[in-house]
This record gives sequence, structure tokens and C-alpha cells, in this order.
Amino acid sequence: MRKLAARLRSLLVWLVTLPVFLAACAAIWLASFILRGPALERLIKAGCRAVLFVAGVRVTVSGRENIVPGRQYVALMNHVNFFDPLVFQVAFPPALRGVEEESHFRWPVYGGAIRRIGMFPISRKDTARAIETMRRATAWVRERPDFSFGIMPEGTRTLDGRLGPFKRGGFILAVDAGLEILPLVQSGAFEIARKGSLDIRPGKVTVTIAPALPSAGYSRETVGEFIDRVRRVFLDRLGESSS
Repeated sequence: MRKLAARLRSLLVWLVTLPVFLAACAAIWLASFILRGPALERLIKAGCRAVLFVAGVRVTVSGRENIVPGRQYVALMNHVNFFDPLVFQVAFPPALRGVEEESHFRWPVYGGAIRRIGMFPISRKDTARAIETMRRATAWVRERPDFSFGIMPEGTRTLDGRLGPFKRGGFILAVDAGLEILPLVQSGAFEIARKGSLDIRPGKVTVTIAPALPSAGYSRETVGEFIDRVRRVFLDRLGESSS
């Protein structure tokens, strides 16, 4: 009976959340033809907050003092569930763009919205195309100092709630562009939704913004050391071991 009640509650959450999600995407898509700069960014973040609110996902953020106003970052957040892109936007106040799985750009409404605001489609299956995407992203970041670049370095959602291995792309971007990496460590999201299930259990996500780590002193040849250093920050904040 308890399991049935949880499923019914999840269905109700979907029935309420999906129309709000689609409406927010449509509003952002339409507004992108008219609005630019801070006005569009406020709308994007307001839309994300609205969807999370109706889904019962409460986001609390600590460490925002570690964000230096006007500074550009490569922001990294661990990947847990399908709410992560929204949580990322809400937790990180400055303008943020990033990469997203290329199949998402074919989704109705959402795909058009993320394409219009300038997200980068990336392939998880074709390494050559993924490298080309990151090359274009690096060039874009250099030309748009008013935007930070967001990446979920595991590249896919966790299956067991633990931090997965980090891919190199975001770190090479930071090294090539000379940007600091800003870790955003989220916890609590696995209890709300997880890969392999459509169930949504309303709850609280806590995002901790750790101090930025400079890429200066690292190169493509030593980027593995940089990855280990940043990953240790995530592991420590999550209370996990490196094994």
C-alpha cells in the first residue's frame, strides 16, 4: 500500500510539473527572440525555479560568497537526476551556459529552448564529435566573458548515488581558456529521482559551492592531476572515499 501511494504521488507530481515545464520552455523560447542579457537570464532562472517548486524540489545553497561577481568560471556539478540542469541554473546566480546531451535537442519544446539560448549539443557516443564540441565551446567562452560555462563532469547520471569518474573535457576547457573551476556539490537529489526510474519523491537538494580552483600551472599533459584535485573536493564534501 505504501508503494502504491508513493507511485500515485509521483504521478500527481508529473501531472502538475510537466505542463509547467513545457510552459516555461515555451516562454523561454519565445522570449529569446526579444530579450537579451540580464532580462533573459532572469527569465531562465525563474522558469527553472517554477518547475522545481511545483515538483516539490527545494534547493538550498551555501557558499555563494565563493562566487566573485563578474568573474568567469567553468562551473562543475555532480550529475544525479533529470532535475540537475534546473538545479544548476538556480544554484549558480550568474549567466550560465554549457553542454547537454545531443538527443535532448530533439525533444519537443525543451530542445528548441536550449538551442535558442545557446547550449552546446554533445555526443556521448562519438568521441571525435564531442572533442569538436568542446573546441567550439572553448572558443565561445573566450568571446563571451559575461557567461560562465557549466558542465557535469561525470557525463551521465549516477546509478548508485555515488560520484562517478570525471571526464577530461571540462578540465581541458578550463586549462585552455585559463579559467578557474568552481565546484558545485549537490546532495539529496538521489532520494528525489534517479536514473532508471520515473518516480519523483519531493524533497530537498543541498548545493554547496566550494572555493574555486585555478587552472594556472596545469597543462593538457598534467590535466589528470587537476582532475584528481577537483574530484577530491567533491568526494570530501559528499563524505565519500576515492575507492
